[in-house]
Amino acid sequence: MRHRGRRGRVFLALVLSAMLVLTACGGGGTTGTETTETSGEPGGGGGQQPPIKIGVLTDQSGQLKNYGTQQVRGLKLGLEYATNGTMTVLGRKIELIIEDDASNPNQAVQKVRKLIEQDQVDILQGTASSGAALAVIPEVEKAKKVFIVDPAAATEITGKNCSRYVFRTGRNVAQDALTGAKYLVREGRKRFMNLAPDYAFGHSSAEAWSSVIKAAGGEMIGDIFVPPDAVDFTPYLQRLLQAKPDGVVVTWAGAGAVTLFQQIAEMGLYDKMLVFTGIGDIDSLKATGDAGVGAVGINTYFHLLPKNEVNDWLIKRHQEEYGEPPDLFTAGGMAAGIAIVKAIEKTGSTDTEALSKALEGLSFEGPKGTYTIRAEDHQALQPMYVVRLEKKAGYDYPVPVLIEELSPEATAPPDTCEAF
Repeated sequence: MRHRGRRGRVFLALVLSAMLVLTACGGGGTTGTETTETSGEPGGGGGQQPPIKIGVLTDQSGQLKNYGTQQVRGLKLGLEYATNGTMTVLGRKIELIIEDDASNPNQAVQKVRKLIEQDQVDILQGTASSGAALAVIPEVEKAKKVFIVDPAAATEITGKNCSRYVFRTGRNVAQDALTGAKYLVREGRKRFMNLAPDYAFGHSSAEAWSSVIKAAGGEMIGDIFVPPDAVDFTPYLQRLLQAKPDGVVVTWAGAGAVTLFQQIAEMGLYDKMLVFTGIGDIDSLKATGDAGVGAVGINTYFHLLPKNEVNDWLIKRHQEEYGEPPDLFTAGGMAAGIAIVKAIEKTGSTDTEALSKALEGLSFEGPKGTYTIRAEDHQALQPMYVVRLEKKAGYDYPVPVLIEELSPEATAPPDTCEAF
C-alpha cells in the first residue's frame, strides 16, 4: 500500500486527456479517395445515379473536438476499407456532409434537421457528445433515418432512450464498467463513490459503474455530480474526503479537467483512496510520461493491442494519410463506416426499414476484432482491454500492453431497451 499515492496520480493523469479536449489532431481533409465532403452545402456525387449521402454530426469546435476528429478520420477510412478504396456502393458514390454540433444539444438538433431536411441524407452518423446524441434521437425517430452512434457512450442511447432507428458501433459506459469493476474489487477495496459531470454522460457512467461494482461484491456509498463548466472543485472534493470511500471512479469530459486534477493533488486525495479511471488517448499518455509506467487500467482501443488484418490496414492507412497512428476513437469511426457499407450491400438499397433489419444482429470484422450489433437493443458487443503501461523504445509516451482481452460476451451490458 506504500505506493498508493503514486498510483492515484497515475490514474488521474491517464484520464486527463481521455476526458479533456486538447488541440485537435488536424483537419478533416479527404482520404485521397473520390469522396465528396461538404460542410453546410449538399454536393453531387457525379455519374447518373445520385450519391449515397451520409450526414455526419460531430464536434468540430467545442470541448470534444479532438474526439470528433478521431471519429471522422475513422469513418472515412472505414468506408474506404469496406469499399476496397472505391468509395462506391451499389454503383453510387458515397458523399459525407459534416456538420459541427460543438457538443451542444440544441445545436445538434438544428444541424441534424438541416442534414435531414435540406441535405436529404440517407444515413446519419455521430457524435462525440452523449448529450448531443440523445437530443437528436427524437428527430431521427420523426424522420425515420438510421443513426449510427459512435463514440458517444451514454447507456441511454441504446438503453431507455433506444429507438428502432438508432444503432451503436461504439461501446457504452456499462461495457467500460464491466471491464473494470472486478479489478477494483480484487484490489481489496469495498466502498466506492463516483465523481462525474452533471449531464447525461456522467449520470450514465455513474449508474453503470455502481451496478457492476455492486454485482462484483463492492458497495457504492454515493455519487458526486459536478457542473461540467465548474472552475473550482474544492467543495465537491471536500465531500469526497468527508465520505472516506476506499476508492473513487472518476469520469470527466470537459475543459475543467486540468483544474480538477490539480485540486485533487493539492487536497491529498491520492494518498487517501484509490482513484480509478480509463486509460485514454495518445495525448493523455504523453501527458502522463514516465510516471505512468506500471499503471493498470481499462482501455477501449490502442492501436498496438488488436492483432488482426483490419487493424493492420487501419494503422498503415492512417499513418499514410495523417502521419500518425490511429487513436482512441478512430477504431469506432472505422467500425461505423464498415457497418454502413455492410448493411447497404446486404439490402441492396438505402431504404431505412431495410437497413434497420440488416443492422440488427449484424456481425462484421473491424479493427478490434469481431463486432456484433445486438438485435435486442442495437448495442455493438466488442472486445475490451485491461492493460499495463510500459516504457518502450521508440515511443515518447508509456505504451499500453495487454494484460487481458475481455470477449464481447464478457462485457455485454444489460439490455434495458423496451422500445422494440
